[in-house]
Amino acid sequence: MRPIIYLNHIKCSTEDISALYFKTNEAIRQRIFQNDWISWRPDHNAFCVTNGVNTVGLLQDLFDDIADINTNFYEARLNKSTTEIQIGDDVYYNGVLERCEKIGAITIVPIKDGDERFLAIKYVPSKKITDILRQNKYCNWNNDLKLFVVKPKSNLFLYFIKHTIPYLQIRLQNELIINDSKIMSILMEQAYKKDKDYKSCPIEFLKYMLLKNYSINTINTYYYFVLRFINSYKGVSLERINFFTSDRVNQYHQFMLGEKSYSEQTINQSVNAIKLYFNGFLGKEIVLNEVIRLKTKKALPKVWSKEEVGMILRSISNLKHKTILCLIYSGGLRLGEALNLKIEDVDSKRMRLRIIDAKGKKDRYTILSEQLLVLLRSYYKAYKPDKYLFAGQFGGKYSQASVGRILEKAIAQSGVPKRGGIHSLRHSFATHLLESGTDLRYIQELLGHNSSKTTEIYTHVSNKYIDKIKSPMDDIKL
Repeated sequence: MRPIIYLNHIKCSTEDISALYFKTNEAIRQRIFQNDWISWRPDHNAFCVTNGVNTVGLLQDLFDDIADINTNFYEARLNKSTTEIQIGDDVYYNGVLERCEKIGAITIVPIKDGDERFLAIKYVPSKKITDILRQNKYCNWNNDLKLFVVKPKSNLFLYFIKHTIPYLQIRLQNELIINDSKIMSILMEQAYKKDKDYKSCPIEFLKYMLLKNYSINTINTYYYFVLRFINSYKGVSLERINFFTSDRVNQYHQFMLGEKSYSEQTINQSVNAIKLYFNGFLGKEIVLNEVIRLKTKKALPKVWSKEEVGMILRSISNLKHKTILCLIYSGGLRLGEALNLKIEDVDSKRMRLRIIDAKGKKDRYTILSEQLLVLLRSYYKAYKPDKYLFAGQFGGKYSQASVGRILEKAIAQSGVPKRGGIHSLRHSFATHLLESGTDLRYIQELLGHNSSKTTEIYTHVSNKYIDKIKSPMDDIKL
């Protein structure tokens, strides 16, 4: 059997060559050495020739008596359709804020016992956590409550969290309000490793946001993005970072985009946070119109049909769980709005739900479903809520994470396709109203949207309007 020389066509912007691949053969090597137009290329680990019009023919003539030239791989062709495959990502600032491992978690709950007030420490029974708390001199065991407690004094609580955070994650029950910016700062940075290059976010920036009356969710978001920004530059002092130009901020967000692990909306949040830091807090003259703002994709809201919502709600047997989800869907509420509701916010005479201090610091009313009212009355008799309509495990408001888990379980039990989370119930409410003929302006009021443009997105997912449109294809005879 004659030896075979396989030709591989290699073409790029700087060269157009053919590589010769063959099993070790002394006769072929000797023939190559006799022709100086064939040269060894270490970068391709092969003998190569510069391509021309007659290259393949010349090689066939040259080796005609000792080997066959195979051109099957010269111009490779696939007999399958192609698809996009991506292997690996560009990595720039990944791992800037590394999370540290903790032994466990504790929740701080404000408790009144007679005339005394305490910060009670609650946790899932654990010997390791108990040992850590026993060694902490800033808390002590209360025999009446059968809990470790801390006195509600700023300095004492500050020392307690400083000695506890290296080992335990500290959560706050929602009725515990922290106004001390130093304590807030430590709690917001408790999850991250503090190496020699770590820089804390300036407390003054936190105070600035508090004075501007930003919501706690916005403060947490902006604080995180500024913390990430300043820690992306190892070995660079905060003083130097504070003199960065808009070009440097642009470059940072381009690198963030390059990581491909952040959505466009997330990067825009970072732009807003850093813009507030430089222009608002520092008062620096960064030229904001030079900051490259990414265009956010206009994604259509994910909705369930009325039948699917019914299947999800019917799959829940727990009265409290069912009432929470029915409330969110029936009034088109945001999750936080539902959990902020108090008993007096349910107006059964006017069949209204009063939403206090919603997004944008606004109050509004939304509709109260008759079916929901029946459910609320049964719920009230069974659970007898005190302050908030839905109380959490340790009192106060119900946990947002818990509501998310309720919906996840209900979707799984109902067999309905997953089309989003809690907010999709709000989207479904708006879409179903539109499909039933409700004017868009009324839907805007019920949802609490500032602009009608925000509400108009539901016209894109409503079957009411799509069903009226006839395809031009229907006028063509096939």
